This record gives sequence, structure tokens and C-alpha cells, in this order.
Amino acid sequence: MRKTRFVATSASSQGGADTPEQTEPAGGLRKRILVAGVSMGAGALLCFVLSAGFSGGQSAVSDTAAPEISSLQEQIRITEAKTAALPKADDADRGLTAALTAAGQVAKLQNDYRYLTPSVAAGGGTLDTATSQSTLRNLIPYFAPSVHQADLGPWYLLASDKDVAAGVGIPMSFNSGFEWVAQVPYLVNDDSTITVTWLAMETRTGAGERPAVLAWARADYDLVRKAFVNIQTGTTATGEALKQEVKTP
Repeated sequence: MRKTRFVATSASSQGGADTPEQTEPAGGLRKRILVAGVSMGAGALLCFVLSAGFSGGQSAVSDTAAPEISSLQEQIRITEAKTAALPKADDADRGLTAALTAAGQVAKLQNDYRYLTPSVAAGGGTLDTATSQSTLRNLIPYFAPSVHQADLGPWYLLASDKDVAAGVGIPMSFNSGFEWVAQVPYLVNDDSTITVTWLAMETRTGAGERPAVLAWARADYDLVRKAFVNIQTGTTATGEALKQEVKTP
């Protein structure tokens, strides 16, 4: 797993510049898939080259046109193969819905880790594996075996939460100061994966202030394995200054 940081501009905390720019098309879930039109366009160009290759009523293709024709034929074969491998429209819609549903569950489970912040602080920054085991067990089924369990621990904890009383006294209405939110995916990649992004959004803001992004995570949802792979996490400049450090037990 790679861990990186967003480096915010100096105005980020005021204007929301910590938030990665996302363009989400209107109408909810949408897809951008390679279609057979590319193949048709290449085929039309091939016909043009073939016609240009004939001269004086001859039925033989000229020597100069032959390499171009061969190259275009290869492009058509590759395009058709990629198009055939892509999911059909209905399958893509179902895949996008499945990815978003799984991402929502992962966000909920990561949010459950917030309640452990006081015990982490009491333990000198060390996460008690016994108290986090339940959440970890619930997270594991959403990820491929190639994803290390260590990467499924708390992606982000807010330092100010350490002052909350530990134990069963934490109310369900507890406002941690941030929450993980799954972003709506709308693109099916040509390798049958869907890239999903989670953002740790600030929940305590002043009047007129936009919530800042404190941390982020990204993974690919594999439509074949129905699990997330290739996970990355990171913090923004604002989030780095406000986070609770978590040590490996």
C-alpha cells in the first residue's frame, strides 16, 4: 500500500482547497466505456486505404499501401478484442451499484474506528487489537486477500477525539468531527475494475465555511472477484496537522 499526502494551498482551510476536484456527471451513476465505434472508424479508414491502393482497374494492392493496411487491420483486431472484454451496459450499471454499495459499507466500518480514539490516546497512540478486532473482521470480506490486514486499520483518527471519555460511555450520537464518505463511482475501467475514493470530511465547521477534507483512501473494485484491491491512503495538509497518531502494536 502506498501512503501519500495532498499538499494544500495556503487558502485551503478557508476555501475548501483541500478537497480533490471531482467531476461527477448529473444523473447519478454513469459509465464511460470503449465502444465498437472505434473499430468502425478504423474499418472505414481501412476501406479508404484499400481503395487508394488500387490503380488503373488493377485488383492488386500497391506496395506502399500494404503496410498501412496491415497496421490498420491489427488496430481493428485489438479494438474489437478490448470491446468484447468490456461489460455490457446493464452489467456495468450493476457493477457500479455493487461497487458503491460495498464502498458505503467500508466507510461505515472505518467510521466505527473513531470510537476507539480515546483508548488509542490512553495507550500512548497504540491501537488495542482486541478492541479493533470486530471492525477488522467485518472489513476483511470487502477486500481481496492480496490486501494486507494492516492496511485495513483506522485510515484516519482525529486528535481532538482523544478527549472524549473512553468506554461504553461514548454516545451513538457522538460527533467525531469528521466522517468517511464514499464518493460515487461512474467509470468502469477496461480491466473490469471500478476505482472508488473515500474522503474523510470535516463535520464541525463555522458559519459559511466549507468542510475540509482531512484524509482520503482509494481502491479498485474488481468486478470479477467482487472485492477491493490496490488500496492507497493519505492525508491532506490540514488533516496531517489535526490527526491522532496511531502506532503499530
